[in-house]
Amino acid sequence: MLICSSVPRFEAMSQDLSPMITETKPGLRAGVTIGTHFVVDVFSFVSVSLLPLLAVMLDLRTEQKALLLALGSLCSGAIQPIVAWASDRFDTRSLGTLGFVLAILCIGNLGMAKNFEQLVILYCLGAVGIGAFHPPAAAIVGHLGGSKRSMLIAIFFLAGMIGGIVGNVFTPRYVEWMTPTVNGEPDSVAGMLSLRWFIPIGLVFAIVLALAIHKIGHRNNSAADHHVAWEPNERRMRWFAVSVLYIANMLRFSVNMALIYLLVEWTEETILIQQNAAVMSAELGIKASQLNGILQAAMQVGMGAVGIMLGFLLSARFEKLAFVVLPILGSLALYLIPRASLIVEGADVPVAIVATILTGVGFGAVIPVSISLAQRLLPHRTSLASGLMLGGAWMLAFVGPIFAELVHKGFASKPNTPKFVLDMIHLLPDGISKQLLEGMGLDAGFTATAVVLFFAGVIALLLPHKLIVDVAKH
Repeated sequence: MLICSSVPRFEAMSQDLSPMITETKPGLRAGVTIGTHFVVDVFSFVSVSLLPLLAVMLDLRTEQKALLLALGSLCSGAIQPIVAWASDRFDTRSLGTLGFVLAILCIGNLGMAKNFEQLVILYCLGAVGIGAFHPPAAAIVGHLGGSKRSMLIAIFFLAGMIGGIVGNVFTPRYVEWMTPTVNGEPDSVAGMLSLRWFIPIGLVFAIVLALAIHKIGHRNNSAADHHVAWEPNERRMRWFAVSVLYIANMLRFSVNMALIYLLVEWTEETILIQQNAAVMSAELGIKASQLNGILQAAMQVGMGAVGIMLGFLLSARFEKLAFVVLPILGSLALYLIPRASLIVEGADVPVAIVATILTGVGFGAVIPVSISLAQRLLPHRTSLASGLMLGGAWMLAFVGPIFAELVHKGFASKPNTPKFVLDMIHLLPDGISKQLLEGMGLDAGFTATAVVLFFAGVIALLLPHKLIVDVAKH
């Protein structure tokens, strides 16, 4: 009822604001949506890049950092199928814009958090808003792309990657620049509160987005007729292919989220070693955030650079091959990240950056291809297809950081682990129980995550190649 009653009013408001919108060219509308995606993903990586600093300010434990990332993934993902369904059902884009506004307000006020619980609320509401933007935005870009759907979605995806790079690299430096020194100590709270200056910029883009797309449908007029004409076997095969894409994307996004956690931990360890320090301080937290931002950005470079190449150059005949080969190669790069010194001694950071870029290629470059392919497989449900490939898969990626943290630290590090779980672990052979309780270390966390990425490539072998080629014309 809330959706039904609020959407028309928001649509009417955008109509009143933009009487000339019907003359807007499709290329311009797509450009506005793509540009807004850049800004959205700048906001989406603000908290990720600043997590080492937030951990120092709020005294976060390792499992709390993993839980925060997991909850963000869950909230961002869970909202997307809901928004996708509503967008298709009511042929509206307003929910995406409303979500963007929510994200702007919450992320811009992260500095208000005084404890872990308050941080969780702001972070999760921001994640909900970020997630709500993506399905309608990806659907309308695909619709406006027509025969160049894959290319335009790749550009849309690249804009988000560039936004993530900017958010990761710029935000820690911006906070450092805006942090005053009081009695010889940095006032990190004041630095974090300066994120509020991001809010006006975000709101301007939200208004422009509303003016550009709220009167534009994304339905293909012939899609429903094609759907009715499908033979039962073809309908089953299309949904099977979408299911394989969904499972593979879920594994890839889980790797993405696990790697975010692993890089945060790796940068903190690296800074402590470089500075010959025993514990993190606010000053070291800023340094770790800066290094973390560079590595998180490197991951985005790998995802975006090859993603745009695939969108422009990849033929439907080779889509299945890309879904199989790239994750398998990326899993090898992921395995090598914490072992960078074994490759080039004394160059841990540069080698880790290169390996992180290649890992980003492995799990992220085929994401825009999966969105385009899912839209072609389900032309009558483009928002739903986009929502499944993005949020539907992202929703389950919350297991990634939790899994990586368990491999890293073990169950004994968790104060709330149920006693029966600990008792069951003690029944296992000593060697295994010790590893499960005490953890297997950060290197093992990278290795386990690499195995998941390898499996994401293997499962893509199930994709029906002939069908992929047949739907290329949609």
